[in-house]
Amino acid sequence: MKIRTLISKTILASAFSLALIATLCSCGKKSTSRVKTNDKGEIEEISVVVQSETGEYDPAGAAAYVYFSHQSFTLSPLVAYTEDGKFTPATAEKWEISDDLLTYTFYIRSDAKWSDGSSVTSADYKNTMIRALEPSNGAWYVDFLFPIKGALEAFNGEGSLDDVAIDATDPKIIKITLKEPCAYFLDMFPNIPTFMPSNVKYATNEDKNWDMEPAKNLGNGPWYMAERKPGEYILYKKNPYYFDADSVNLLSIKLRFMDDDQAKAAAYQTGEITLLTGAPSSIAERYQGSPDLEFSEVPQTNYIMMNPNIAPFDNPKVRKAFALALNRKDIATVVGISCVPSTTFVGRFYKSKVDGTPWGTLQGDLLEENLEEAKKLLAEAGYPNGEGLPTITYTYPSMSYEGDVAQVLQQQWKQLGVTVELQALENEVYVAQRREKKDQLIRMQWYADYNDPTTWLMMYVKGNALNDINYDNEEYNNLLAQSNLELDAQKRQDLLLKAEKIAVSEDTVICPLFTNNNTNLIPPELENYYYDVLNYANYTGMRVKQEK
Repeated sequence: MKIRTLISKTILASAFSLALIATLCSCGKKSTSRVKTNDKGEIEEISVVVQSETGEYDPAGAAAYVYFSHQSFTLSPLVAYTEDGKFTPATAEKWEISDDLLTYTFYIRSDAKWSDGSSVTSADYKNTMIRALEPSNGAWYVDFLFPIKGALEAFNGEGSLDDVAIDATDPKIIKITLKEPCAYFLDMFPNIPTFMPSNVKYATNEDKNWDMEPAKNLGNGPWYMAERKPGEYILYKKNPYYFDADSVNLLSIKLRFMDDDQAKAAAYQTGEITLLTGAPSSIAERYQGSPDLEFSEVPQTNYIMMNPNIAPFDNPKVRKAFALALNRKDIATVVGISCVPSTTFVGRFYKSKVDGTPWGTLQGDLLEENLEEAKKLLAEAGYPNGEGLPTITYTYPSMSYEGDVAQVLQQQWKQLGVTVELQALENEVYVAQRREKKDQLIRMQWYADYNDPTTWLMMYVKGNALNDINYDNEEYNNLLAQSNLELDAQKRQDLLLKAEKIAVSEDTVICPLFTNNNTNLIPPELENYYYDVLNYANYTGMRVKQEK
C-alpha cells in the first residue's frame, strides 16, 4: 500500500466529512423536502441506488446482485419471512408438509394476481422451476431445485422435465415431492429466485429477452416494473392487483444504478436519492452523529477463493500460507467502522437455529494469523521466501472499497516474499471471468440467500453451479449431504460446523476476511419499514412521521 495514497485519501475524506457535517447542520429538516406525500398520506416516490446493472431479471436465469432488489419489489413468494425470520403466508395462504417430509403442498390465494390483472397460478411457479432446469437458461440458482424428485436427472439430461415431481394440475395448488427429506427446503421459498413465479404467457424459452421489457416482466408483488432505461434506472409503480395492496403506502420506487461511492454520497446529500442502503463505511464515517445513519448486522461474509486446481494453489501449504499471512484487523480498518474481522465462512452474525447464538461465537476462529508459520509453510511447499513461485494474480471487482482492500492484501503477502499482481475488473466482466473458474485468487462476498448455514456451504459442494473453483472434497460433500437429511437441529448444526472447518481450516480453499455490516442513510422522518432476517427491505408500509 502506498502511504502517500492513503494519507491523501484520508485528508480528502476528512475534508469531505467536514463539508457534509456543515451542510447537515445548515439544512435543518433537509430530508423532509425529498419525501413527497399526497393528501392521503401516501408516499409518492422514493429513489434508491444499487450498483451497475448486471445479470438478468429472469428468476430462472443469471440472477446477479441487482436482480434481488427487483425481486423484493415485484415478486411475491409462496412463503415469506417475518422480520425475525419466522415463516408467514404470502402468495400461498397456507401449506402442508406430509408426515414423511417428502411432499409440500401450497394453496395459492384466490385473489393473487399479476400486475396486468390476470390470475397467478401454480403453473407460474412451476414455469420458473422447469425453465431453470434447462441448462441453456443458465440459472445460477438451479442447484436449490435438486432436492425435488427427478430435478437433478432432468438437468443432467438423464431424465425428462415431464417427470420432475412438481404437480400444477390445479391452478391454485402446487404440490412438490422430494426424493428424500431436506432439512432446509422450506427456507428456500422466501428468497431463492428459482422458487419465484414467472408468468407463463411471457416468460418462455422462445423469448430470451422478455425480462428486460416492462410490458412483459409482470409483477405479483407490491410493485411492478413500469419503465426501464438500461444502465440508468428502473421505475417501479404500485401494483393495484397485489393481494395486500391496501397495506402498500409507497406508490413508486426509482432504482438507480451507480458504482461510485462519492457520487452516491453526493446524490443522497442533495436529495437526488432518498435512501442509501448498503453504503460503504467511508460514508458512515462522514455521517457519524447524524440521525440519518443506521447500522444493521447482516448474514454476510467477504472472503477470498483460492483455486485448488491452479498452481501454486494446488498445494494446500501454499493456500494456508497465504491465509495465515493476513492481518484482518488492518483490512477491516481500511474498509471502515462498519467492518468486523472474521475467520468464519458462514456469516459471523448469522444466528443459530438451535439457540440463536451468532455463528462466529459458535465456531470460534478457524484461522490464526501467524506470519512466521506462513513463511514456514511456504518454504515447506518448495517456495522459500516466495522463490520459484509462478506469477500470482488477485482478481477483484473495481468497485467500492475493493481497491483499498487489494492494496492491503498485496502488502501483507509481500511480507511472505511474494509479489501478487492486482487485476481490477468492471463488475460484469469480473463476474463473467469468475464463472470461467480459471482465476487463482478471487475476491468474493456472499449474502445469505436463505436462513440457514447451507446458503454458504452448499456453494462448494462438488458440481454446484456456484462452485467457481471446482472444489471437491469427499468428506465435505458427505457432511453436507448428511446435514440435508438430519432433522435434529443440534446434530445437523454439528455436521455443518465440521464441514466449514474442512473448507477453511484444513483445505483452506476459502479464506474469510471480514463481515461488513450494512450502513444505511435513511431520512429520519421515515417510519414503518423494516429489513427481514436476511436484510431484505420491506418498504410496503413506509410512512412519513406525523408532526406532533
